[in-house]
Amino acid sequence: MTDILVAGETLVDLLPGAGETLRDVDGFTHRPGGAPANVAVGLSRLGTPPAFWTRLGDDPFGDFLRETLDDEGVPDALSRRVGGNTTLAVVSPPGVDGRRFRFYGSRDVTFGFEPDAVPTDALAAASWVHLGGVALTHPRGRTAIREVAAVADERGCTVSFDVNYRPDLVPEGDRDAVVEAIRDILGDTDVAFASDEDVAATGISSREGADLARDLLEFGPHTAVVTLGSAGAVAASMDAAPWGETTARHEGFSVEAVDATGAGDAFTSGLINRLAAGAVDADDPPDLADALAFANATAALSVRDRGGMTALPDREAVEAFLAERE
Repeated sequence: MTDILVAGETLVDLLPGAGETLRDVDGFTHRPGGAPANVAVGLSRLGTPPAFWTRLGDDPFGDFLRETLDDEGVPDALSRRVGGNTTLAVVSPPGVDGRRFRFYGSRDVTFGFEPDAVPTDALAAASWVHLGGVALTHPRGRTAIREVAAVADERGCTVSFDVNYRPDLVPEGDRDAVVEAIRDILGDTDVAFASDEDVAATGISSREGADLARDLLEFGPHTAVVTLGSAGAVAASMDAAPWGETTARHEGFSVEAVDATGAGDAFTSGLINRLAAGAVDADDPPDLADALAFANATAALSVRDRGGMTALPDREAVEAFLAERE
């Protein structure tokens, strides 16, 4: 089994009840979240539980998150409990224009990863390392995540990176530093994940779809994957990729969506689960198009229920869904 390490934030999503705007909703339901945490749990449900480097507050929400990760089979060896309140991501009601998430609570607790605490021993044992981009909005987190990427690259790990740029979390005057960090990490990355909106907000590229994927390859990855929401996903890769030089697209699956929170993270966990086999057996790498289909099926199943993490499917559900669609 491939040894996967995921690094990044764990937080609480507050999902709104009925109402047209946040001001009007009749209450909120709390769910575990954070893009890297969703990916870690998604991988566990798909049969490849990873090591997970994260930070948890010492408040009741931190207790809730640690218990959730335990229940999901994600070990606690690399998680750190720190003093302070967990970050809350308040999700906007469906159909609201503008910001989808608003963040409250201590940024230091959730995103303030410490460079001196980078898990070098765990990195030495990993063959695939996945990084989330939101922690780059914090000065300490920015330094720490860059260090993880650099060490993983030096040790020959396959590195994947989700740009996941959140402008609302970037302090005034820090935008250039965050974008520079994204560029640096892309230089140490093998497989990059992004959406058109993520990258357009950084100013790195204004192109879309396959053109954007090819632009991202110029920064260093051998494979770039661009998610297209309900339109599926597209990927481009270079000769250096285990699956060779190719462009692949999958149109996604039509399902009745209840909540799209975390759908991109479900996709990411599905794709890593399929592609990580190439980190073990370079003589028999997976097919990129087939991996996109599996990832889109994982994402499609995740939108059928509320909550980015709680709605993640297991391997049996994904395989049954694909069999039905075939």
